[in-house]
Amino acid sequence: MSMPLVSIILVFVILACGVPLLSYALYLIENARAGLLPRARALCGGRLLGPLAQAAWNSAWSIGLVVLAYPLGWLPQRPPPVSAPGDLPPVVLTHGLYHNASAWFLYRRRLARAGFKDVRAYSYASFFRPFGAIVEGLVEAALKAADTSPTGTVLLVGHSLGGMVTRAALADARLRGRVAGVLAICAPHGGSVLARRFALGRLARGLAPDGEVVRQVNGADAVDGLGPWAPRLSLYTPLDNMVLPLSGVWLRPEIQAQGWVERCSPPVSHVGMLYDGRVVALGVAFLLSAASRPASPGSWP
Repeated sequence: MSMPLVSIILVFVILACGVPLLSYALYLIENARAGLLPRARALCGGRLLGPLAQAAWNSAWSIGLVVLAYPLGWLPQRPPPVSAPGDLPPVVLTHGLYHNASAWFLYRRRLARAGFKDVRAYSYASFFRPFGAIVEGLVEAALKAADTSPTGTVLLVGHSLGGMVTRAALADARLRGRVAGVLAICAPHGGSVLARRFALGRLARGLAPDGEVVRQVNGADAVDGLGPWAPRLSLYTPLDNMVLPLSGVWLRPEIQAQGWVERCSPPVSHVGMLYDGRVVALGVAFLLSAASRPASPGSWP
């Protein structure tokens, strides 16, 4: 076996095994320090160690999928189909930190089965590009999709940092009346201490609890301007091993007052939220509800 191949296999094993073990050790430490382990246990149905072991395994194979699928994200996307009257609105998917468009292969398949013909992935570079420019890119992508939509609107989905990018985009006046619904998956609304300790790059450091990205998205200037008719769902897992402590995934009361609803998913890992069929089904059901009938805040599910 050649040395380059050995190195690739070694890196793969370290990522797939080392990251879950380290991150869940930190999960226990940080949530114990914050006094949130009893809350996590309650959200896991009254047990913690068993679900934690399952989530660590979920994290391992999910990271393996990320590594294997990552090159697919560099392939050019197919042009979106021409929309017809009666079609569901387009969906724009925004990936998380250090990821790319390959994150969404399961979501794309499930959305297609549900009847969504126009599903687009918005990609950005995690290094050397400021947060504001990434947000602007999403706004432009959303407007472009809405212009071709049979309803004149678009659905927005963001995972992790992508959820923060999506929330920031909602403050842009150009999107008012153009967004039919928003789904944030494992977004670090309150930041994560992991970003303070291990972040690589300015964008990643901005996800610390006192970081630039968290301050900007939760600031007074970042008021959600969608109006009360557009449903917004924040979906989180009680065993998130990247947003630490658990309180980092919860929305502040003033943000919930803008029309956001929180829902706890089955206990899986942060990356596993993209690949667990139960979680994806929750997300697709929400998008179908948002697409078929605009909902008032708190009416779903």
